[in-house]
Amino acid sequence: MSDGGISLYFTLKEGEKADLEVVAIAALEWLAAARAAAAEIEPGAQIRVELIDADESSLRLNAILGWLEGQLERIEEGSGQYPRLRKLAIALAIFVVVTGVETAIDYFDGPPTAALSEEDRQFLQENRRLLNELLERTRKNPEVEVRRQKFFRTLERDQSITGAGISEGPEAAPLVLIPSNQFAERGGLWALATEEPDERTVYPIIDVTLIAPVLLPVPRSWVFQPIDGLPEFRATMRDKRFLAALEHAHVRESLRTGIPMTLRLQIKEKYVSGVWMVKRRGRSVAEVISPKVD
Repeated sequence: MSDGGISLYFTLKEGEKADLEVVAIAALEWLAAARAAAAEIEPGAQIRVELIDADESSLRLNAILGWLEGQLERIEEGSGQYPRLRKLAIALAIFVVVTGVETAIDYFDGPPTAALSEEDRQFLQENRRLLNELLERTRKNPEVEVRRQKFFRTLERDQSITGAGISEGPEAAPLVLIPSNQFAERGGLWALATEEPDERTVYPIIDVTLIAPVLLPVPRSWVFQPIDGLPEFRATMRDKRFLAALEHAHVRESLRTGIPMTLRLQIKEKYVSGVWMVKRRGRSVAEVISPKVD
């Protein structure tokens, strides 16, 4: 998948055609999930998806998935040696649910989810740990789960669609193929019967202006203001790598007013009277995405 080729793949009942509206809505939900996943795998980056063509016989939407120009250099500084794995994880996020027990590679080890070439199977086996780590990151963004449920609920509306999956281009076998008898479960049908949790932890990515740092290499409360003008807030700086770089002057930024930062926050919330409320001292900085450190 070095060229970014990806196909959203649907299997159909023999002799039947899919509802165009259903397919279009499902494709938009997949795209939204892919963008949410990309925000976790490459924070601050955005993907572009160009529709190349469609194959009506098997209903493949063939596209190119890539990064917006101007972001490539920064991305290559990170996990640039794994471009195929990054794009694969982004494309698969809506199909593969990663838990502590079930891992992404389990989807490729047997029927009916895949018919892989030996080369692809070997690639996935050799890189299973990295792929699972990338997919695990996507779980931090609740938008991925929301889009996953909407995707499969949409497909349930069209009885002619018997499966959905992803392949690495128009000629490749699907890496994952989810049969229609699993659409209801993946659409969250059974989740409605479970009790809502009264506490949760979310990991939003936010652009801020630094108001008041604490120039000590220990977790202390810093003050930030969101760039959209929302009120200032305090968050405990817990990014150990950033704190160590701060101690040794390895942060790529000079001390000045109005320093912009991109943060991944960890926010612990409690459900109170129908509203999620931030717990006392429940906001911390899990990762400083920008400025970079040496």
